[in-house]
Amino acid sequence: MARHKRIPYDPPGSRNKRGRGGPLPRAEQIFLSRRMLIARALIVAAFSTLAARLGIMQVIDRTKYQAAARNNVVRARLLTAPRGLIFDRVGRPLAVNQRAWEVRMRTGLLPDDDGDRRRVLDTLIDALRMPDALVLRPAGVPKGTEETIYARIATLLDESEFTQEWSDQISLQSTYNTLVLVKSRLTTDEAARFRAAGSELPGVSVINILEYHIGNARDPREPIVIKRGVPRDVALKLEANRLYLPGVELNDAALVRSYPGGQVMSHLLGYVAAISENELKAPRNLTQSREPIYQLDDMIGKDGLERTMEELLRGHKGSRVVEVDSNEIELRTLDGQELAPVPGRNLSLTIDLEFQTAVSQALAEAIAAARTAMEQTNAERQAENKQPRTLSQAGSVVAIDPRTGDVLAMVSLPHYDNQLFVDGISQRKFDEYRDPRLGNAFVNRSVMQTYPPGSTLKLFLATSALHRETIQPDTTYTCRGAIKVPYTWDEARGNNYPCWLTDGHSTVDLYGAIERSCDVYFYNVGTPYQLPEGATEPLHYYDLNWGTGETTGESHTFEGLGINRIHEDLRSKFWFGAATGIDLPLEADGLVPDPEWLFDTYQGLGWSSGDTINVSIGQGYFESTPLQLALNTAAIANGGIIHKPTLVREIVDDAQKPVQTFEPQVLREVGIAKRTLDIVSEGMRRVVHEREGTANHNLDRETFVESTKWPLTNPKGEEEIVFAGKTGTAEVGQPDSDGNYDTHAWFTCYAPLEAPEIAVSVIVEYGGEGSTFAVPVADQVLRAYFELRGRRKRGLVLAADVNAAAATPGTAATPQASEQG
Repeated sequence: MARHKRIPYDPPGSRNKRGRGGPLPRAEQIFLSRRMLIARALIVAAFSTLAARLGIMQVIDRTKYQAAARNNVVRARLLTAPRGLIFDRVGRPLAVNQRAWEVRMRTGLLPDDDGDRRRVLDTLIDALRMPDALVLRPAGVPKGTEETIYARIATLLDESEFTQEWSDQISLQSTYNTLVLVKSRLTTDEAARFRAAGSELPGVSVINILEYHIGNARDPREPIVIKRGVPRDVALKLEANRLYLPGVELNDAALVRSYPGGQVMSHLLGYVAAISENELKAPRNLTQSREPIYQLDDMIGKDGLERTMEELLRGHKGSRVVEVDSNEIELRTLDGQELAPVPGRNLSLTIDLEFQTAVSQALAEAIAAARTAMEQTNAERQAENKQPRTLSQAGSVVAIDPRTGDVLAMVSLPHYDNQLFVDGISQRKFDEYRDPRLGNAFVNRSVMQTYPPGSTLKLFLATSALHRETIQPDTTYTCRGAIKVPYTWDEARGNNYPCWLTDGHSTVDLYGAIERSCDVYFYNVGTPYQLPEGATEPLHYYDLNWGTGETTGESHTFEGLGINRIHEDLRSKFWFGAATGIDLPLEADGLVPDPEWLFDTYQGLGWSSGDTINVSIGQGYFESTPLQLALNTAAIANGGIIHKPTLVREIVDDAQKPVQTFEPQVLREVGIAKRTLDIVSEGMRRVVHEREGTANHNLDRETFVESTKWPLTNPKGEEEIVFAGKTGTAEVGQPDSDGNYDTHAWFTCYAPLEAPEIAVSVIVEYGGEGSTFAVPVADQVLRAYFELRGRRKRGLVLAADVNAAAATPGTAATPQASEQG
């Protein structure tokens, strides 16, 4: 086969040049222009620079960039410490932690696309059943229109008024939050009303509570708790769809506080709730090294022992270092990078839950009985067109061990459900609890409320008068039913002061005066000898026939203590007029008045003999808490020692073995001879055990049959337990058209007489006479105590089965009429 000749290739334009000089040499065919040379040099330089930079990064700065890379996928996570547990004195759990699912959100990881973002939020709202809320954006409210808008909000919420307190609260919250929560859970009708009125309420809107939490998120990188205690099936569904829910996190190790002790422990334990902005910014939230103790999603004690024992209960947080992916989902915990949290300390209380529950039930029955009796009275008064009397709905019982100061029971009614503050309380329920017309359940009446103590105060005036020798046990005064104290400037006119028994007690000594609670006797104990300015005779009185209004016999000169000595002894010997220091918040001081206090408080008002007369029977300006009365009664019982009332008995380990025991703490000794205290105790014994005693027996007015007031503590056929007590009936408010007052019912006592183990003080608000409605409470309380101690057979008040009682839950006592009421 013939081989074809190869045709040479000439670059374009070469043929034209041949005619002028022939073909170009091969070197010229591959010639590079100057421009190409520069471009090639630049490329080489760029790659050389890049290579050099890579070398520096990989060799010289290797450690620096390795650390930066790690920081992009490594996060430090704080580990919440388990909160310390609380037990009653025999080991029943009162406050525990339960593992629960928790849903959290990092708002910075929510989708940017509005549609995707809405899908994530709607999924959570539907799954977690999150309600609509009413919120206020303070920045959106035109200046000068705040009060008008607030008033309109109140109208739409069917509230009578929008208080200044609420307005101040909005202002406070607006300094920390973009959105202010007005109502956390709206009904369908309320939401519709506010949406319809949206145009007239700038800055006010109805949004889901989830959006409220998102709107107030501080740091988009940090998680905010959306809901705790999520049902397991709901949590698992959300977990299975995590890929489609960016920003959503689930934690199956969250600890939720639970209160198995029930509502009877609510005022003592209090509750925990999410920390507030104020608490986060408070100085106590910083350690000595200026590190914050709490974070935004922490729970903190808000009331009761949960609040006062917060430092012991909270423990110390731990930490761990984890790797996360681009969606902040944890992949693994780095080895050696975990510090375990230190759990809070466990507390064992002085309270026995079974006893506490029995005391609560006894008080609830007395309140119900007093209310029923007053309803009948009001029906009669209504028929006569008279003003109705106030119905009983609240009260308190405090029981103390006089040997140690241990609080054995402390009950305040009405209770509230402290578990709701952990699980979520509705606005309606919250408003119901704080409504004063329903008793204001948030007030712990045992320590926060003060009352005139009525005739129970006579015990301490008698002790003071005996100590100062202004009277002796055999000192007598005659009671005709009332006295008249004439004016200095007009002997024919004056002020009248009745005894509670307007027929009079005749002539009584100190024992009889305590036994029968004679007011006229104690008018003499308290009111001093004095010569009023401008008078020619010392301060005196006449016996008065209350029925006819006529005075009888000669005048009698007062020779009693006087307000200054009363003030000194009741404040500096006994413990009135000052907080006891019990481990509960907001304890009231009470009040022991004197002329200086009156002058300062009422703008120059002077002290009168009438003020002293009123204080002498526990009326007037004098005020005491139930705890103070119980504490001072215990001091009479134990020979004159004022112990600090104690609620926390021990710090215990997880097996409930003592780690630290709190020894009794003496606040002071009253400095009064035991012989003097024994004289008063004998009078108290007569109150209970002598026929004329105000707490001895009931009389059926139809059959005139007498029955004991102590059918439970001292039933027939059993060995009598001898104890000491004192009734009290304290007038409050303003008199009606007949001159009668509403009254609180009091009783204070200790038992047994010879070797006291328990002191009890009872008050039934608006409960009428102490002997009628407070004494039956004490009867049940003492019976329960002696059943608990084995001195009385179980079954009348406590459960007959001891084993069943060991698991007694402290349920809320429902007021029911007492058979002994």
